[in-house]
Amino acid sequence: MSYLVLARKYRPTDFSSVVGQEHVTRTLRNSIKRGKIAHAYLFCGPRGVGKTSVARIFARALNCTGGPNPDPPADDPNGLAVAAGTSLAVREIDGASHNSVDNVRELIESFRSLPPPGWHYKIYIIDEVHMLSTSAFNALLKSLEEPPPNTVFILATTEPHKIPDTVISRCQRHDFRALSPELIVDHLNRVCKSEQIEIEPEALRMIARYADGSMRDAQSLLDRVHSFCEGKITAKEASQALGTVERGALFKLSEAIINRDHQSVFLILDNVFASGVDIALFLREFVLHWRELLMAAAGGEKVLKELGINSDYTVDLKRQAGALSLTDLQDLVQLARRGADEALRSAYPRYALEALVVRMAGREPVKELGQIVAMLKNRSVQALNSDTSAASLKRRVESSSEQQKAVVESQKPKADKNITASSPLDWGAFVSFVAKEGSPMVAEHMKRLSVETFDAGILVASGPEFSTEYLERSDNKARLCELLSSFSGIDKWKINITKGNGDNGIEPGSLREQEEQRLERERRMREKKLVEHPAIKQLKEVFPDSEIEQIKLKE
Repeated sequence: MSYLVLARKYRPTDFSSVVGQEHVTRTLRNSIKRGKIAHAYLFCGPRGVGKTSVARIFARALNCTGGPNPDPPADDPNGLAVAAGTSLAVREIDGASHNSVDNVRELIESFRSLPPPGWHYKIYIIDEVHMLSTSAFNALLKSLEEPPPNTVFILATTEPHKIPDTVISRCQRHDFRALSPELIVDHLNRVCKSEQIEIEPEALRMIARYADGSMRDAQSLLDRVHSFCEGKITAKEASQALGTVERGALFKLSEAIINRDHQSVFLILDNVFASGVDIALFLREFVLHWRELLMAAAGGEKVLKELGINSDYTVDLKRQAGALSLTDLQDLVQLARRGADEALRSAYPRYALEALVVRMAGREPVKELGQIVAMLKNRSVQALNSDTSAASLKRRVESSSEQQKAVVESQKPKADKNITASSPLDWGAFVSFVAKEGSPMVAEHMKRLSVETFDAGILVASGPEFSTEYLERSDNKARLCELLSSFSGIDKWKINITKGNGDNGIEPGSLREQEEQRLERERRMREKKLVEHPAIKQLKEVFPDSEIEQIKLKE
């Protein structure tokens, strides 16, 4: 007789043997007792937690020879036929391979027939139902809404979010849970006793941890480890068989990171990879290790026990976690998680991992919020005095500047239209005069000109092409001559405006360039004042590695 793997040999055959899903089995048992059988059920949950097994048990219970029974006898003929897969009343369909609309239409045709004699329900178990196509789901909707008599649908899936809401709403949904390490270890212990397998408790915990909540995976791993080992299964041999990372290496690596020992982290990683550990598996274990350190710091021994962690490791976890603040640990967990994601996507994952552990070892400790508040409070008085002095000085300077400005304005000679030809001509004053005389567009173009000659009835200048063309137009040129005569008192003017070599519509030496240079100087001065503000200096002291990336000035 061929060997039957543990996952199949110890597959539950009744509700009482299902592990960790009491919330589901209790509901189904009560529905059978009360005769309240829904026409469609949706079983959701991770892989290997009992969805298909419970569907088969439910089918056996509904089709018990003496009528629906939540606890059918082990020797019931109908139940044995369901378990053997030979029943005509119970059909199991793989949604991944029967996902087309034609497959569903063929299935719908079979709905018309009644259950075979001696059977009470026709039951359709569709596994991985989320793999059905959209058209297949649409074809199934009508049957789910108005099912044939004595027909029950049981849909099983690991990805319920891929199932249309119209299908989910027509089913009674049951969510299966991932199994805790304690439940897996307890069940594996019973299996080992039944199979007369000697195994160390730590090896069982290692298998449960590696199974990640799946009982089927745990039983398959136990089969694998048992085949690898001769005699009693030890934790070391189990680690070799599974290709897992030794916990000692993880503790050494985290110890080196906590102690900022850059040299040791490289040596530890080199030894780990020399043993042939898969880097994806190591990254997973590395992140989980830092999670356990965080749990040790935040939740204590009780949480670690619930996670199924060995008491020997609990001592080391608490010791290492005690060397760091909770904020530091949270920061390191985030670094480990993000760095592991980057390493898995990298073309050179080992190099990315080495860069990650060096970054973790070289990071500066994160100051607690209370420490930052205390530091700011200690400096608040000094900052307040500094701000008050600065504000007072600013008011005095502004007051003095306003007074000086008023004096200068009162002494400034007013522009006179009858200025003589012998007076020196000021280009800036002339542009202001043009703007005041109701020609702001002409004045704006004149600001962009670089003036070579402006005296004795001659204006020679150069500027951007669009300004040159605008001012050389006959109407604008005539208006410019009138303004020049009014400003200077000289009747006739020779005007020559040519295209210059300036960039961005601004000619070198023009009034516009001078204005922009002035604005740039003012902007830099304002930025400098902001950077040198006492509050900014205090923040730089609290966060010495911080940098000012952007400064936005209020216009």
